[in-house]
Amino acid sequence: MATKLLTLEVTTPLGLALRTECEFVEAPSVKGEFGVFPGHLPVLAALRSGLLKYKSSGKVHVAALGPGFVEAEPGHVNVLSDLFATAKDIDRKETEAELTAASAALADYKEAYVGADYEELQRSVDWARAKLLCLDRAKA
Repeated sequence: MATKLLTLEVTTPLGLALRTECEFVEAPSVKGEFGVFPGHLPVLAALRSGLLKYKSSGKVHVAALGPGFVEAEPGHVNVLSDLFATAKDIDRKETEAELTAASAALADYKEAYVGADYEELQRSVDWARAKLLCLDRAKA
């Protein structure tokens, strides 16, 4: 018998950030957005910062998600990420300031566009953009 719902779990270094039953999950992989419905074949994917979407109790929910990994099975989706925030956790002005500072630092980067320092700056820009996107989509 096919599973009608997925169990979605998002885990960060601080512990379990989200556990819910849902109808589908959409996540930002490094190769593009992908969706998981109940009965999905097993898959493991690397994640980039972006928007995590899931439908629970007939409503689509969104959250900002940082880089990490996702493992999907027919009835379960497990997300491991350093960064996770829902709209209620995000302060728009603070996030806009983070984006401005990180973007300026990235623009001033005088080294070749490789290496740990550059990657960390890019990660900060991507995370701030993901949080702002979460705020915008949560209002829609």
